[in-house]
Amino acid sequence: MPPARLAEVSLAARLAKLAEQAGRCYATPDPDAVHDLRVAIRRFSQALRIFKTLLDAKAVKRMRRALKRVLDAAAAVRDLDVGMERLIAEGLPEEHAILEEMRAERRRGELALRGRLLLLESEEPERT
Repeated sequence: MPPARLAEVSLAARLAKLAEQAGRCYATPDPDAVHDLRVAIRRFSQALRIFKTLLDAKAVKRMRRALKRVLDAAAAVRDLDVGMERLIAEGLPEEHAILEEMRAERRRGELALRGRLLLLESEEPERT
């Protein structure tokens, strides 16, 4: 398979998975959906890096910048998920004020993440 065709097939598959995970996370940003979104972004970003010589440099830069914003928003939510899980595992009661504060911060993070996902959708490259 020629390199350009390999790039097209690989990027299309990863973009489809990213779009699927973005939609899932937007609808229900539970811990698994946030984690899966982060994985999909990292895999698509890696494919962009691998095939960068075959792609429009400006478009790649724009896409990677937009993905970084989503990844950062997802990381903030994921960090809270992991932190709460760890505190509970260490024996902190579910109703503890620290966990309540973290849950409130996570809800704010979900809103920010959803906003970033909407912006990402508007920046998705046109398919020809």
